[in-house]
Amino acid sequence: MRSTVKNRKQRSTYLPTNIKLVVKIALLALGFYVWRTDFIWVLLGLYLGWAVIKQLLSCLVSLVVLIIILALLILLIF
Repeated sequence: MRSTVKNRKQRSTYLPTNIKLVVKIALLALGFYVWRTDFIWVLLGLYLGWAVIKQLLSCLVSLVVLIIILALLILLIF
């Protein structure tokens, strides 16, 4: 009984190709077709600079939150 249940569970892992992967490949092909090599340079720049971009966005969000908090404190005090 347990072996048939295990076999059923294993069969479900053999799914067709992941749809997200197909969409990514299609968008990559479309971008290369439309923008040629510029598209590859932009993707390479985003890939290599992703950590820096995340840090900058995190810093900017923190600054905006800090400004909002200070503005609310000033408005409530005065």
